[in-house]
Amino acid sequence: MPAPVPPAFLPLRSGRTVLALLASVLLVLGAACSSGPAALAASTASAPPTVRPGTAVAPGLEHLGPCADPALASFSCGLLRVPLDHERTAGATLALPVTVQKGPASDPVLLNLTGGPGQPGVAFAPRFAQRLAPALNGRRLVMLDQRGTGATAISCPGLQREMGEGDLLTPTAASVRECSGILGATRPFYGTQDTVQDLELLRRALRVRTMTVDGTSYGSYVAERYAVTYPHAVDHLILDSVVPHQWMPQDSLSLTSMVAVRRVLRDVCTAQQCPGDPVADLATLVSRGYDGPALLNLLAIVSVIRPSFDFVPGMLHDAVNGNDGLLQGWLQGVAAEAPVAEFSQGLHAATLCMDQVEPWGDSDTPFAAREAALQRVRSTLTAQQVYPFDVDTATDNGLVQLCRSWGVTTPDRVSHKRNLPPVPTLFLAGDRDLSTPLEWASREFRRAPHGEVLVVRGAGHSLQSRGAEHPEIIERVTAFLGRP
Repeated sequence: MPAPVPPAFLPLRSGRTVLALLASVLLVLGAACSSGPAALAASTASAPPTVRPGTAVAPGLEHLGPCADPALASFSCGLLRVPLDHERTAGATLALPVTVQKGPASDPVLLNLTGGPGQPGVAFAPRFAQRLAPALNGRRLVMLDQRGTGATAISCPGLQREMGEGDLLTPTAASVRECSGILGATRPFYGTQDTVQDLELLRRALRVRTMTVDGTSYGSYVAERYAVTYPHAVDHLILDSVVPHQWMPQDSLSLTSMVAVRRVLRDVCTAQQCPGDPVADLATLVSRGYDGPALLNLLAIVSVIRPSFDFVPGMLHDAVNGNDGLLQGWLQGVAAEAPVAEFSQGLHAATLCMDQVEPWGDSDTPFAAREAALQRVRSTLTAQQVYPFDVDTATDNGLVQLCRSWGVTTPDRVSHKRNLPPVPTLFLAGDRDLSTPLEWASREFRRAPHGEVLVVRGAGHSLQSRGAEHPEIIERVTAFLGRP
């Protein structure tokens, strides 16, 4: 999931209010992204990102100098040229925008990785620099547009329209096939391990021995995979809203998220008086034919932008009793299309379908075997596993259906190490996060030899963006990093 900055919210009164409110959220996020060089250079054509034929890539930052965006006055901007195919370094290349906070070259580096997959990085640098200022004291913040985002955004119009900024809305098979075809022969070059290799070229270009790597949501997964691949290049890891580095088939089925929905909604009703049982109300709506993946996607988005969930029990109870205007407003609002420069659903699909272990296995599984495996899963899932949703929610959600129709692709060559390297690792988790549930952080924490964890009660997704509401978060990050 992307990790937007939660805005201030007005009271919710109707579906119309929700649509206007969510439109304002997109405008806030759009303004943040469109002001950066990544968005200004982003391609919106229905084609793969522009690649340039070239000679062997030598680590280095091209054109590093003043940034065109006044918001980046305290940064230098440049391009990191990387091979499209890291196994053929003399082939085509991509130019990834990078921004480096000004300071002595001897200062250590904190590399911050945004989420998605599909979200750019450069345009968010001023915000992160402001929020993390106490922790950055004596460190240089570095951010980049990961391949396939921002200036190298993969544009797939059908997916962009159908999936908004979410993971779980169900796309049509036609839009998935369209996107897979747009990428064509370049499809194998947008997995996480390709980004990991880009980050190693960035470290060498910065001429630093090690980096602190700070990742949020999908960025935490990239950070973990980088640390597993290059353990001696990392001095600290900060994992915010954690995605485990070993993906399991049940993760694509969203079974852990369904468990978390039950936990979070019941916790909400412990903190406030609810008009009914929101878990039972949710189950009733699903049984009446409401789209389960869309409802689960909605709750995940709420955990990003309004983790109090204060209006959710009433909204679900009203819908059960025939007044679903507010619910329909939210369902429409969270499905709104996002500009490709702010979130590329094409990159999202290309990466997830190479990285995820689906019920049928890896991305090179033939289509017929995918169908057979999915039918086997449908026959074995129990009502208890998916409650308050249904089996269709597990097998028809976007994480599964996106990759069901994605072209057969050779999967990434990744390390199968079970544990993270023995470097200091800080886990940040909100107990109301339904995008990357607390249960995922607990699972990954068990894989960290030198891990410590901060669970923030009542908080949702992307904790470092919530420092104003929860000052203990930045205080803990600052104490964890210490003086460089």
